[in-house]
Amino acid sequence: MDWLAWLSLAGICALGAMSPGPSLLIVLRSAASGPRQGFACALAHGAAIAVYAGLTAFGLAVLITRSPLLFTALQWAGAAMLIYLGWKALRAPAPNPAAGAIPAPQQPTARSALQGFGVAFFNPKVALFFTALFSQFVTEQQALTTKLGMAAMAAGIDAGWYCLITLAVLAGRNRNWVGNSLGHRLQQLFGVLLLGLAARLVLTL
Repeated sequence: MDWLAWLSLAGICALGAMSPGPSLLIVLRSAASGPRQGFACALAHGAAIAVYAGLTAFGLAVLITRSPLLFTALQWAGAAMLIYLGWKALRAPAPNPAAGAIPAPQQPTARSALQGFGVAFFNPKVALFFTALFSQFVTEQQALTTKLGMAAMAAGIDAGWYCLITLAVLAGRNRNWVGNSLGHRLQQLFGVLLLGLAARLVLTL
């Protein structure tokens, strides 16, 4: 590919990463739990994007989107994950003022990474995005290094964007922009939004 095609692909990947959705909510939740959790979630999300980009580069993503059974299974798995994460967010314990400076329990880093990977991998919109747009830049004549480079770029842009989101959340925490009470309210709001996204996904099945 020439440099203009690479720039066009990078712009499309950036717009896809920046579009609001369940991924943003999951990364925000993980980042609110701590820097390791936020970055682990962001990098794992980028890894899932790399999987889809690689599948698309080698023509396998078409099998997912054109197979009604596989695509429906992907939709149901995505909805189930959003319901689970939304319910967990709503059930998060409220901060205890009597606890003083005792820090709230943090989410394990591995769980944050798993959620970041899962919310991207089980999102049917990601599969559609790569099949409809990313695939336009893929040809059978491209070298293996070019295809791997395209997948790496898509993953890097995605992970980089969510790492920036994590840094923004951490900056707000360090400046005490979000207190314990407000943080708990945001957790509940995230839970409601995730359940709403799950309901919308189920209704479209």
